[in-house]
Amino acid sequence: MKRKELHVVIGGGVAGCLAAITRSRAGYHVVVLEKERARSPGTYPVCTQTSNIVSENHSGAEYPFDPQSARDCLDGRIVNERFFPELIYGGKTYSRIIASRSMMEAGHDIVGQCRTNMGIIRSHYAQRCAEDPANVVFGAPATICREVPDVRGVHDVAAAFLTPQRGMNPVLVATVLDWELRQCGVDFREGSTVTTVNRLEDGRYAIEYIGADGVLESLVADQISLCAATAAFRMARKLNPALEVPRLFMALREILYVDLPDGTDKNFTCLKLEDSYGGMLSPLNDHCAMIYHPPAAHIMNLVMAPDTCEFPEEYVYYLRHGHPEMRGRAVWMLHRLRDFYPELARSKILGTYLKVAINTVSDSRVRRNIGVFSVHPGATMTVLPKWTMCAVNARKELALALQHSVAVGNVEPDDVPELLAESMRTCWRTRPAWANDDEALTGHAKKHAINMAVPEVLALRFGDHVAPVTIDRAPVAMAEDNR
Repeated sequence: MKRKELHVVIGGGVAGCLAAITRSRAGYHVVVLEKERARSPGTYPVCTQTSNIVSENHSGAEYPFDPQSARDCLDGRIVNERFFPELIYGGKTYSRIIASRSMMEAGHDIVGQCRTNMGIIRSHYAQRCAEDPANVVFGAPATICREVPDVRGVHDVAAAFLTPQRGMNPVLVATVLDWELRQCGVDFREGSTVTTVNRLEDGRYAIEYIGADGVLESLVADQISLCAATAAFRMARKLNPALEVPRLFMALREILYVDLPDGTDKNFTCLKLEDSYGGMLSPLNDHCAMIYHPPAAHIMNLVMAPDTCEFPEEYVYYLRHGHPEMRGRAVWMLHRLRDFYPELARSKILGTYLKVAINTVSDSRVRRNIGVFSVHPGATMTVLPKWTMCAVNARKELALALQHSVAVGNVEPDDVPELLAESMRTCWRTRPAWANDDEALTGHAKKHAINMAVPEVLALRFGDHVAPVTIDRAPVAMAEDNR
């Protein structure tokens, strides 16, 4: 690099962390501005907003209604498998996709759609394996998906399929990202509320923010990366009013963490396709799981203001103060999913959370990756509805940054492929010493659970054993990042 550029990343969620890590690996000096502050000493407040609720690292099998989303998800799944260490998955290897008899009886051939979708996934995976042997992360393409005859103890099963989908533990992801940010030398500034972002005549960007000490500060960056969830849209439109933003549906949803006194099979996460959308059980370790049942979880669905990109006022209130239906919906969700998953027979709610899910269509069974926007030369925006696409989008985002550096003469074109490859290397290629000690690793992870306001039991991996803990089951609303 002929001149080391200063890059500012706004937002410390998973998209912002990956933008910072990959840019730093590429040789840029990176500053992250994150609004939140750490609750635990010695940690960065990463993934503390809606990033604290993670569903699945999707394989695409759960989208039989949308073949392109299935392909997108599988691509993201392959790249995530190569980018993140095994630690974040906790040992789970497959998901059961369960198609229900009730949908078949209602005249909806969900079994046929699932079988077709499994064929699409096998074919797409075979193509990716042929392109690059390193993409063979799930074994042979012929065995990536398979149908199983029945699922004992689960009601209303017409057919069941195994796919390589598995959950990502958000607390362990945050633990990995924190370490990687430090290893890369990223300047992480917590408690920093961005007030303005302006493009200067020379093509650089002026950022003003209120720092942790309450003082207004400023930076001039060669490039910027807007990763502040929905707030990124407002920033992007102010920088470039002509930017075309898709119509965005913003669903206010409720997600639960529950305990698992009866245990679970660690090799499986479960997604049942029934009623309108389905229900999910995603065990994060032997002791707890995330559950989701859309009919109970979907509280509201509003469209983001297309001109101003303002966040709905109702959501600002509910995310801050909670929703009056939270407790009732939580009970409904757990009661309903007990019909499908025997593991939940004696489960109790550990935490109730609100989040905003962003989509380009109103039907959540059809999911499009919103992806990476080029706002201006040297300014990108990444909006991440699903963590499945986080590493794929990080690579695209870095490619745009390198493209701009080439254009201004700071990077040689021939260096770009090598910089991209090095920047996407596996995290924790060299594990920190404390990660080799189970107790020390759990201690680090618990600090992030506190930062993220989720049950500390999430810090455990499969096989870890803990003494009984006192559980606070009060509902919690988790705020969207509203810079």
